[in-house]
Amino acid sequence: MRHPLRFALVSLLMFGSASGLAGQSGRSNPADFDPARKGAWRFLDDDVDALRMEGGKAYAAGDYKAAARQYMAYLYRQGGDATVIYNLARCFSRMGDAGTAVELLSRLVPREFVHPELLQADKEFDPIRDSRAFREHVKRLGGFADTLGQTIAVSGPRMNLCRLRRPASFDTRQAYPLVVGLHGSGASGDNIMQSLTADAFPGMICAAPDAAYVRADLDVRPGQHLDWFLPNADRALRPTVDPPTSEYIQNVVAEVSRRYRVSHVILLGFSQGVSAAYLTALRYPDRVSGVIAIAGGFPRDSFTPDQIKAGSRLRVMIAHGTEDRQVGLASSERARDLLRKNGYRVQFETFEGGHTNPPAVMRNAGLWIKSWLSDAPPDR
Repeated sequence: MRHPLRFALVSLLMFGSASGLAGQSGRSNPADFDPARKGAWRFLDDDVDALRMEGGKAYAAGDYKAAARQYMAYLYRQGGDATVIYNLARCFSRMGDAGTAVELLSRLVPREFVHPELLQADKEFDPIRDSRAFREHVKRLGGFADTLGQTIAVSGPRMNLCRLRRPASFDTRQAYPLVVGLHGSGASGDNIMQSLTADAFPGMICAAPDAAYVRADLDVRPGQHLDWFLPNADRALRPTVDPPTSEYIQNVVAEVSRRYRVSHVILLGFSQGVSAAYLTALRYPDRVSGVIAIAGGFPRDSFTPDQIKAGSRLRVMIAHGTEDRQVGLASSERARDLLRKNGYRVQFETFEGGHTNPPAVMRNAGLWIKSWLSDAPPDR
């Protein structure tokens, strides 16, 4: 998803599989943190994200009380997650508790969440829409929005970090394929670099840049929750704020190419990183040989039909989990059909699992690159 705090926010993080800590919120009780008890720090091993995912599953099943319980346990540990606070407010709306729902929504304003039009459109707040508390909250948000005024986009200098790994038997006289990993929303370059293992991508240079925009709603680990597209940006700003993302990714390619000899460039995107990969590849079709799109969709509204056809020399691999409830499998199927219709060579595969990029898929991606690499002309 490209702009997670806009209209897609209400469902971005509501679904998925879970294990580990789900239903075990007792470990979050400070009374249990006895330093004298051996292994008291083991709560660090808990799968806290499972609470959020279990909350989404309960909400989808209509068990709003159970969903609220999971969300509150998650927020006890990850209190800065505005998305989950929003979803918790939706739970209380469905339970008919307007006061609590509005109190939770009010806590989002300091987190830069000021979207009266979103609340007006979200049917999950229909049960409390006519309440005085909800009407007054929407009115206050409108006042905040008026005070903030309109949004314009202004570019400015910023240095971003990028992980870089050379092949084990690196030779300065040889040119190597470059695989650029583009992480998902709320993650970082370190996150996807762990998936770009040397055994999956042998004989290739691997790079994993951090995206430029910080997810302010996920402030538990500052600097580690990043987006490729400006969070909270109005759709009208996309023609202005999207191109710098492609330019930045191209700058990564240029910097690595300045340091080492690069034969081909492959952009590997996961989730939101898929949109960034497609946008960059079609904007620089003579500099990118291939795209690997894992668990993401094609940003069709960002291109004209002629622009899509112009990039048909790209080779594309698409992979998607059959149980992905965050970005549905249908998004990859639509991308596959659109690209094949426009003359692209597309390898498409599914795997058992949810919104993830498992090692087996990464190994297949490396094999896919090797399968056509020797026949592909070098990038210009």
